[in-house]
Amino acid sequence: MKLVKTTNWDEVFEGWASREERDPGWMECATKIKGWPDWRSWRGFSATMLGLQKKIWKVFEIENPLEEIPNMLVGPYTGWQKRHPNTNLFTFSELLEVPEEYEAWSKNPKILDIIAHFPSETQFIALLREDINKIVCIEGHHRAVALALAKKDGLKVNIDGASTLALANLEKDETTLLEKALKRGSTKDPV
Repeated sequence: MKLVKTTNWDEVFEGWASREERDPGWMECATKIKGWPDWRSWRGFSATMLGLQKKIWKVFEIENPLEEIPNMLVGPYTGWQKRHPNTNLFTFSELLEVPEEYEAWSKNPKILDIIAHFPSETQFIALLREDINKIVCIEGHHRAVALALAKKDGLKVNIDGASTLALANLEKDETTLLEKALKRGSTKDPV
């Protein structure tokens, strides 16, 4: 990865919003499934649980997305973590080693569409776990699964624009935030 610039959480969050906030599927997830009044409330809550607003952010160019992205750890979200027994410690490539997961994702229309039409310019959001020196994906899971699947199956992905990574450090004494976020979940009023 090559450093592009230093940034701040507001800019990183606005990029996230530009990718999701107006998407009907994400809007429905935020309001009808998770119970929040809008997308920003939902994603802002997740960001607060992980302390993302307090972090120093840098943007890196991902020089080899098909190699680097599948090796990121899957983020601390219940819908993703329930898919693998090695909670908060498995990569997108390892996710696809689970036969049921490979079967499901290799037929998923959203994933297949991302492979066929990978965004010309895209950014992932992640944290570098200082305790194990691994990058944890915070935003970009579907794109990451698409790249992991393309790599695994030898599929061609047209990555013609810049893929970047907004990255901040998760210090050794902060790793419990991942477990706490996973346990709490992002539903407004958990049962």
